[in-house]
This record gives sequence, C-alpha cells and structure tokens, in this order.
Amino acid sequence: GFAPSQQWLDRVRLGAVKLSNGCSASFVSTTGLVMTNHHCARRCIQDLSTPQQDLTAGGFYARSPAEERTCPRMEINQLIGIEDVTRRVQGVTRDLSGAAFLRAQKGEFARIEKACQTSDKLRCEVVTLYHGGQYHLYTYRRWKKDVRLVFAPEESIAFFGGDPDNFNFPRYDLDVAFLRVYDD
Repeated sequence: GFAPSQQWLDRVRLGAVKLSNGCSASFVSTTGLVMTNHHCARRCIQDLSTPQQDLTAGGFYARSPAEERTCPRMEINQLIGIEDVTRRVQGVTRDLSGAAFLRAQKGEFARIEKACQTSDKLRCEVVTLYHGGQYHLYTYRRWKKDVRLVFAPEESIAFFGGDPDNFNFPRYDLDVAFLRVYDD
C-alpha cells in the first residue's frame, strides 16, 4: 500500500549522486558526506598516495574535516532536474536519416546543453531514451573543485575475495569509501 509522494521521490533522487567515472554514490549526511564503493574512489586514493604514504595499501581516515584531502580529479554530480526536450529534438530531425540526422541531432543537443549551462556548478546532458522515442535534458549540480577523501580502507580489505566471490557468494569485505563535497 505504499504510495510515494512526488516530494518523497524528489528527496530520494537528490540523495543519489553519480561520480564522473560512472559509479553511483549516495549522500549519507547533511554535511555533504558521500558513500560509494572503494574502487569508485580508487583514482583519488592513488592520486593522493605518495612514496612515503601509500593510501591504497594502508588506507586513509580523516579524523577531522581539516585532515580531509582534496581529490584532484574527482567530480560528483547530483541530478537536480529533468526536462522533456523530445519535441525540440524530433522537430529538427524530422524526415532526416543517416549522417544528416546525426548532424542535426548533435547540433540540437549542443544548443540545448549550452542554453542550460548557466554556471560551472551545473552540468547539462541530453539523454536519448527508448532509441529516440524520447529525449530528456538532465541537469546536474556539479562538485568538481572541492571533493575530498574522508575514509578509504586498505584495498586488500575492500577487495577481499575479488570478483569471483562478488558474483557467487556474499562478500565479507569493506568495499566502501567516503568522500565529502564542499560548496565554495
């Protein structure tokens, strides 16, 4: 008998985020704490490692916000808006095929995304659904300049058992990493 309201659905959607490497993640606090899988933060962990401190082998834990380390190449995107742009895209591609269709479609995607991109804190992307039956403009809130590593266990603990165990048996490991996003 559960019937979620639009407000509930919006709140759940806003709790989910996507990392620029394609991984999913979730906000788990009101202070910008983000939880994801360990391998999703691997590039950040490796980027922050030094010959003196290998965070991949030894893990990392920031005891306070001051100890959190900025991930130099990490981007986190939160889906904040979805707009149906089907009529607009289909209007410029109607009666076209092949290369002409693709050029017109690509050009319209670029115009729609450029008009949406009003700030460097936004990321806009036209998404093709149902093989061109629908087109939606996804607007993301983007964190790129200040994403920090908060916690990552040793890779040997995070990847215990490897992929075969992941698909055949319950994994007894700590496949997690925590990041934090900061505004300004």
